[in-house]
Amino acid sequence: MKPKKIFNTIVFCLFVIFLSIYGASKSGYYEYENEKKANFTEEKIKEFEKDIASGKNVNIKDYLVDDSKNYDNKITDIGSLFSDAINGGLTNGLEKSFKIVEKLIS
Repeated sequence: MKPKKIFNTIVFCLFVIFLSIYGASKSGYYEYENEKKANFTEEKIKEFEKDIASGKNVNIKDYLVDDSKNYDNKITDIGSLFSDAINGGLTNGLEKSFKIVEKLIS
């Protein structure tokens, strides 16, 4: 493939991603999701208050919902190692470059 075609493909993909995110933000998707979470929280608070008023033995864990997702797997571990290696290489490369420039200026 020609470099220009690769560049154009990458720019097009980034543009499509941008339009998707922009459309989601303008359509109110994020606000809707946050409102849904707030409504769910209000329902749980009312349920908690109702159970306290009726004298039930309450446990806070019954009213909290853990919706966090665990994305740890081998691929993310490899990606993290790869990212750390790139970060370290760039940091060391920049430090050495600045030391060379410093010696040239002095």
